[in-house]
Amino acid sequence: MDLFSGVVPVALKHSLNGTLLRHKAIAHNIANVNTPKFKRVDVEFKSQLKAAISQSTENSVHTPKTRLGHIPIDPPRLGGITPRIYQQSDTSLRIDQNNVDIDVEMGTLAVNTMEYNVLVRMITDYYQKITMVIRTR
Repeated sequence: MDLFSGVVPVALKHSLNGTLLRHKAIAHNIANVNTPKFKRVDVEFKSQLKAAISQSTENSVHTPKTRLGHIPIDPPRLGGITPRIYQQSDTSLRIDQNNVDIDVEMGTLAVNTMEYNVLVRMITDYYQKITMVIRTR
């Protein structure tokens, strides 16, 4: 089992990248709240990540290593997850056809910031546990 490229750290890394990109998209929306004909953008990555994780755990083979020379069978890696930026062009809130609602964007920004902070804490805890195990050996 590879501690640094297993399902957990890779999933956390992809989640951090997705929330960072979403933060940039929300900031872009807020900056253009008064721009005529501007359409808000958002980022989709959670469904791809969820599908990759479920596929990875469904297709994994869990076999015990009974001897030192046995080759471990690792689950497939979480590759090919690319956050998708999309433009929400089906709505308009104002006469100038801008569809950015500052209250919605600020709420989304707060939720995204909390998600990012939780992910940072999770990955920090993950590596602190590895460090603790290495030090106590």
